[in-house]
Amino acid sequence: MLRTSIQAQVSQSKNHSWWFGIAGGENINFYRGSTQELNSDLISPIAFHKGVDAGYYFASLAEFHRPGSALGIMLQAGYDSRKGTFNEKIAPCNCSVDLSTKLNYITVEPSLRFAPFKYNFYLYGGPRMAFNLNKSFTYTIFTTSDILNQKDPLSLNGNFSNMHKAIISMQIGAGYDILFSSQRNPTQFVLSPFVSFQPYFGQSPRSIETWNITTFEIWCRL
Repeated sequence: MLRTSIQAQVSQSKNHSWWFGIAGGENINFYRGSTQELNSDLISPIAFHKGVDAGYYFASLAEFHRPGSALGIMLQAGYDSRKGTFNEKIAPCNCSVDLSTKLNYITVEPSLRFAPFKYNFYLYGGPRMAFNLNKSFTYTIFTTSDILNQKDPLSLNGNFSNMHKAIISMQIGAGYDILFSSQRNPTQFVLSPFVSFQPYFGQSPRSIETWNITTFEIWCRL
């Protein structure tokens, strides 16, 4: 998953340890493994294996790190899109089939923040807890007039079965705080470009088959 986010933080004092803001950016979701049984009513004649797509990420955040300290904590919670499109396949009918998803979650991400130089650059990592909001898919068959006398594709919409309602995975990342106001100001604003990596460990959305998701995130906090 690739996510880009921008963060703005507000503090009431130049020595204040608490920062609050919002984050937003983009996920790049890589689908791996395989899925074929979409639900009890629809089983594809061929399994889907790989795919990639981009989704959005929006969250509120809170941070605690004392001035001059290398360690801190972060908490983000918000909307996390893991939508994607699998690579097109050729079914036994000699017609193309396509599968896309609108998978998304409410995510809660507590992290440990570490600034190795006690400066603006920092690393972070921690668990990710996600709760499923949308499990819909679109399955498309590109038929030919020679077979079904039909020129337009046939699209079937539905919801995946055997989906986990909640998943627990992990994330690691790095960011850089850019101060946009003087430290003498009672209210301070910080823009923090971010990149994070969420490997496929724990990110299998279903209790059957082997479909899993790896995500890069590029975002910014404000």
